Amino acid sequence: MAEITSLMKDIKGILDNKNQFVIPDFQRSFVWTAENVDTLFFDFEEDTNKYTDNLDTLPGYLLGNIVLISNEHNPTRFDVIDGQQRLTTLTLIFCALNKLFMDIAEETRQNLGANADMWIGHTFSFKEYFRILDNNLQFVDYKILHTQDLEFKETYKSIIKQGALVSDEDNTSANNLEAVYESILQHLKSIYDNEPQKLLYFLQYLTTKVKLIETTAPSIERAFQLFEILNYRGQSLEPLDLLKNYLLKNLTSAPSITQNQIKDFSDSWSQFLKNLKDTGKSKVIETSTFIKHFIIGTKAINVKKKDLFEHFKKNELVANDILQLSSDINSISKVYASINRDPLSNDFLSNDDGMYTLFALFNTVQIHPLLMPFYNASRVDKVQLVDAAVRYVAAVIFSYTQTNAIEAELPEIIEKILHESDPARRLEVAVTELELRTKPYVDLIRALLPVKDFGSKNKKQAPKAFQILKFIELYLNQKDSIKTNKKIELEHIMSQAADNDDYSFDDEDTRKEYLNHLGNLTLLDKTLNASVKNGNFADKLDHYKACEFVITRALAEEIDSPVQNQQPLINFQNTYFTVEDRDQITYWDKTQIDERGQKLVEVLEKLLLKQVP
Repeated sequence: MAEITSLMKDIKGILDNKNQFVIPDFQRSFVWTAENVDTLFFDFEEDTNKYTDNLDTLPGYLLGNIVLISNEHNPTRFDVIDGQQRLTTLTLIFCALNKLFMDIAEETRQNLGANADMWIGHTFSFKEYFRILDNNLQFVDYKILHTQDLEFKETYKSIIKQGALVSDEDNTSANNLEAVYESILQHLKSIYDNEPQKLLYFLQYLTTKVKLIETTAPSIERAFQLFEILNYRGQSLEPLDLLKNYLLKNLTSAPSITQNQIKDFSDSWSQFLKNLKDTGKSKVIETSTFIKHFIIGTKAINVKKKDLFEHFKKNELVANDILQLSSDINSISKVYASINRDPLSNDFLSNDDGMYTLFALFNTVQIHPLLMPFYNASRVDKVQLVDAAVRYVAAVIFSYTQTNAIEAELPEIIEKILHESDPARRLEVAVTELELRTKPYVDLIRALLPVKDFGSKNKKQAPKAFQILKFIELYLNQKDSIKTNKKIELEHIMSQAADNDDYSFDDEDTRKEYLNHLGNLTLLDKTLNASVKNGNFADKLDHYKACEFVITRALAEEIDSPVQNQQPLINFQNTYFTVEDRDQITYWDKTQIDERGQKLVEVLEKLLLKQVP
């Protein structure tokens, strides 16, 4: 009888073969999002010191477990019981690498460069990591095969086979797959733009230093038993239990330490771990992430997760320091977790649009350390701090800069904050430093966004543009429905199904490219959006008038306000949002899209630089 085997393998050892992994129909949906990709690439970057460390010196990065069932009739076919998210994402990464390498080769060839063949040559090293080919390098099948009942299978197939999204599937899993693939491409392009050779480094690192523990069972009964053992049985060891034991050892060996003090330490540590689990979400906060943020927020030092234990060991904390540390991480983790649990109702700053923007709309956990020095500040100071943080984070995100830039910049900002003892000076320093760092990102936005095609590969979604429009509407008009209405949709003013003969575009491809320019997009409630359908601009005006969002209603009429002190802001929005001679416009064409896109970017720029009335 075949035995259970468990081996640690690098990605090359798992994917560089003719093996095929089948996702059974009892598997859950695809739940990874762009946030998971951001975390994964941040870990890769941290593990390699931004892709600069000698690969031979790296111990390796453990990505996790996969549990497989072998097939006695086909030795190259395996059912996946655990590890669908990891395997699927890995194949998407290699698919994206293949697309990017081919694009680089084509661009190099067009510019008469000498390295085009080199980039194509590198694709042969991972040619079967995301698909199965025959001896003539022709496509035979998918590396990961999804059974018929899985609702996202066609989206996955379109990405793998064509390197683009052409599926009509519209469900959470399919949308997650699309977002993950788009995020992967963005990360890889960022690596290449930083330094082309780092992309080759990344490929070698991913294939030889990233590891999975592959456990293979001979039957489904054995596989589920393994899955239960790996995921549910017993109390798992917390990643920082080693640190706790080290600190506790130092504490108990200190002279004149009391049992009550030892108990206080243990109780505070246990409560800290409980705080991080009490998020009201299925995913708890990683202890290593919190401790990393805690060190940045309290010491202005950015320590890699893998170096956390060494950081505390090197500092040789005495008994009083250890007791204070346990007390601090307990109290700070309580506030930290409350923010993650509900950005609008937390122990730091409740009922604040800025907190919603940072931790719900942007989901920017990297900004947590900036708030820590102000946990005991007044509400007025917190509001001012959060406003500056919102504008800074928005500038980073909308300039298409990776959010790990925030963690890289925060230590210098926080060091200056902690240098001040006066609360007023601390706030002044924080706001000044944030605004100073916001401007360079705004310069990038000014150059990039007016002509940016925000569309995903299937042109159905434009998540970043959706985020920008919601941000502008919430910041300027404090519309609660931005926070509460789950049925807000992205409206294409020039409809997706419009006839190109009615427009001035050179061809249909150009018109489609303009579909997801910022000037062609606005916000609309799902009910109104359904009634608008695919009409022309003139047909849509009455629906736009009925919309509660100023950014949309201004397309159809001038905005007015019965409140006198709001008039300067209303005048500002009328200047930038209203459309001149709207009654004479039948089709929302290239000219209108370009003009509105430029105005929206100007509004965003003024908002980020705090130049709005």
